[in-house]
Amino acid sequence: MILGNKRYTYSPVPQSFIWIAEYYDGTHLAEYNLTTHQSNSFYHIQRDKLIRFGLIGEGSQVYINVADGTFTLNDHRLTISYEADGVEFPLTGRTFLYNDIISYKDAVADACMLGTNQNHGMFEQTIVQYNMGYKKTMQLLDVNIHFQCVLGVPYQDASFLQIKITTDKDLDGKLIIRRNGFKIDTIQAPLKCGAAGTINWEIR
Repeated sequence: MILGNKRYTYSPVPQSFIWIAEYYDGTHLAEYNLTTHQSNSFYHIQRDKLIRFGLIGEGSQVYINVADGTFTLNDHRLTISYEADGVEFPLTGRTFLYNDIISYKDAVADACMLGTNQNHGMFEQTIVQYNMGYKKTMQLLDVNIHFQCVLGVPYQDASFLQIKITTDKDLDGKLIIRRNGFKIDTIQAPLKCGAAGTINWEIR
């Protein structure tokens, strides 16, 4: 994330990652203010002004370029397309607005149900994964596509992209993933009309 003249890669609060929304006028909104640490609501993000949306923390920054839906992970750019019948449908890298953003956390809660101490019966929550991405409906040639892509950043495992696609016609094709313009993976991914196809692709 650009954020003026400083590159932020660490959370300003005792939380491993925070989300940041960057606007075209040079301003931004962070989950926690980078100076005062005051919290902000995800629902206050001005989506019509977004240029980038992502996470910072643990020495890393990952974000979406809202203008074309590409993901940038520590300066590596990932793009996704779907190829069927010799035709490649670019799912990212198009001049669409990918501003229907998604952000949520996975957490577990533990409670001590025995004993007599003051914490008896109280739940303690721990975040185990951070997630951010978007969903987008688009028409490519004669196919209507609903595309959702969410980056998952778990504590105990490798980061991954959860790619979900629904189309209005059957397609017997494959997903193509590129990093910095170079093809790094091809995955067979037949799709049935109206049925969502989902795959978790480990970042590499």
